[in-house]
Amino acid sequence: MRKALSTDLRLGLSLSAADEEEVIMDERYGGGRGGATFFVKVYMEGIPIGRKLDLWAYGCYEDMITTLDDMFGTNILYLGIGGRAGNENNYNDQQVQYHVLTYEDKEGDWLIVGDVPWEMFVSSVKRLKITRADSL
Repeated sequence: MRKALSTDLRLGLSLSAADEEEVIMDERYGGGRGGATFFVKVYMEGIPIGRKLDLWAYGCYEDMITTLDDMFGTNILYLGIGGRAGNENNYNDQQVQYHVLTYEDKEGDWLIVGDVPWEMFVSSVKRLKITRADSL
């Protein structure tokens, strides 16, 4: 007599009830791309809790960095594609603490934000980290 053997094939594609709810929430409250969102975690050196940022809500580095400046209450320096430093107005002010925005790409390398075109950045970023400029 043979026993019926069944095996479960799991591809990691199933959605739990919580996942389905999150997808619906993302579609309902998503960014300007037909409801699609692309959230990445943003961490700041010295702050133990990260925050989520929807990259598809922005069309360029300047808008994203302005939001992060306000979100974390800091001044982020960045090198735009044009080759000039962003937020250069107060750079000589010794009282202001400056930070640099870095990102981890899909290969696990850490790079400085602004070194590639925006579209390439959005397609390769996994997470963001704000570090003190004097620690680099």
